[in-house]
Amino acid sequence: MTNKPLALSGIALVALFLILVSSLSVWFGGAAAWSDAGSLRGRWLVSQWREGSGPVYSPALWRQTRYELQAALRETPGNGELMDDLGYMNAARAMGLGSPDRGTVEYLLQQKLLADAIGYYRAATLARPTFPYSWAYLALAKHLKGEVDEELWRAFDKAVRYGHNEAGVQPAIAQVAFGHWAELSAQRKGQMSAMLAAARPVPKKVLQDLAGAAGVALPE
Repeated sequence: MTNKPLALSGIALVALFLILVSSLSVWFGGAAAWSDAGSLRGRWLVSQWREGSGPVYSPALWRQTRYELQAALRETPGNGELMDDLGYMNAARAMGLGSPDRGTVEYLLQQKLLADAIGYYRAATLARPTFPYSWAYLALAKHLKGEVDEELWRAFDKAVRYGHNEAGVQPAIAQVAFGHWAELSAQRKGQMSAMLAAARPVPKKVLQDLAGAAGVALPE
């Protein structure tokens, strides 16, 4: 008689555990699905802007897209793709401001945008530690902000390690390298020369143009 309630309690506990696990699975799955659906338009816009196409950029559209991506990231906080997209949005808008005079409203906005970009790219490298784009653009954002430190060069080296053959990564790597060519180590200069030598014709022309704009003479 006394064993039956215990047995029933054990079965009930197992059932409760299974229901709890199932509920959590549905919740997390639903959160991920909501994140995907809620950020679909924003991610599409970012992909178009990366390619230089899509709807015409405007500050209002930028703010709305950022809001959508940030909302999705709150639902899936480890989503490296969303972090990369947000990093790109902030960095691209910062670069679009050109070279404003120090102390101006535009300069302060640019510094804030670059700081935000760095934060998102830094988080993205933790979420996807072998994804070269995050490392390359973390290094580039720090270069643009004037933060030449150990983190920049660590990001640069990771980008070279994982993405030296990626045509989409090479220009970011090159901009950092050419911007600091005079103090670049012989090893890193050799890596740049090897990357240029192995690049296909169209990416190679891009790299050569970047070198020329920076006043860097590279081997043919």
